Amino acid sequence: MKLAATLCFFLFSILFGFSQNQQDIENEINAQVWKPFKTSFEARDWKTFNSLHTDDVLRANKHGIRIGAEYKKSIEDSYQKPINRKRQIDFCFDQRIYKEDTGYEVGYYRIISTEKDKKPTISYGRFHVVLKKINNQWFIAQDWDTNTINEKLITKQDFETGNCLK
Repeated sequence: MKLAATLCFFLFSILFGFSQNQQDIENEINAQVWKPFKTSFEARDWKTFNSLHTDDVLRANKHGIRIGAEYKKSIEDSYQKPINRKRQIDFCFDQRIYKEDTGYEVGYYRIISTEKDKKPTISYGRFHVVLKKINNQWFIAQDWDTNTINEKLITKQDFETGNCLK
């Protein structure tokens, strides 16, 4: 009996010693995806931004579907256009689920755009992303977002219901 209990404890220790817990995975994804996403989005750094996505990324929104190189080229072109405003993006998460090398996250984003001598504009949206871990690095493999739910604009109150990225 003592041998069986020792063996069970040993196996339990091995299984949980090698698997990451939810918080560890969230921290890893925050560091590898969301913080660089925020920084590169705000700086309009298309190279870093594109590097956060798989080569076959599927991007869907009200403008349609873009896949892989088409999506990445659209980011490159967009981020290189001269603009006179700064933008800030923030994220709050509703759901974050992981299995092995795949993650699924749902949440809200807020974009604050500021132009000199003008009042800032704030917009909100909802997103769903699929993440893939490839060679110990997390990437966005699918990304969908909208600014409405059931034909109602997403609001500050919706945004604030989530667990916000710090």
